[in-house]
Amino acid sequence: MKKIAAILIALVFSSSAFALDISQLKIGVSANHGIYGGDGKELNYDSGGTLERTTKKSAAFVDSYGSVFLELAVSDVVSVGVDYVPMAISTPANINSGEGGAGENVDISVEADFNDLMTIYLLAKSDMGIYGKLGFSSMEIDVSSKNAGTYADPGTTDGMTIGLGYEHDAGNSLSIRAELAYHEFDDVAADNGITDKNELTVTGMQGATGRISVVKSF
Repeated sequence: MKKIAAILIALVFSSSAFALDISQLKIGVSANHGIYGGDGKELNYDSGGTLERTTKKSAAFVDSYGSVFLELAVSDVVSVGVDYVPMAISTPANINSGEGGAGENVDISVEADFNDLMTIYLLAKSDMGIYGKLGFSSMEIDVSSKNAGTYADPGTTDGMTIGLGYEHDAGNSLSIRAELAYHEFDDVAADNGITDKNELTVTGMQGATGRISVVKSF
């Protein structure tokens, strides 16, 4: 996904590829608030590799974060864009009380950061300012834990985004957007790399976000 985004940006700004009129460009900043969730499964093995326990749990969390985007109008109603979140979207810690070892009163804590969320999207807008958006997203997942060994990061996961919004012309080449969007991401897995290991898998990752954006046209 990042390679695709880099190619798109390079094409947009390459004078050899496009006779680009700067009036076709828009840049924007967004304030986002979202709720995300998924279905988790944890497999606990003993030192001999025997599965001792399977735990399943569904969870959701909310977070607020900023993003920036760049758009190129390819017609009066259709634009292509790249949206990037320069900060982490963080889950709360999941704590298993007293699970840190046999006979030990030690808590296990696991949490994750979603980093470098990037979305390439197609936007179609009506004369009334209502628009729809279809995008493909990619992000890096970093897992951190306490008293559970070191979890290998699941790496990159991809997904899709569908959005519906409204853009209001505020004058002076500025506009305001309000948008609701739905997101889905591929399943991920990680383990903590020790003999009596824990394996985590997360499926059904999805979310809904609301955002307000300020857009500058050139």
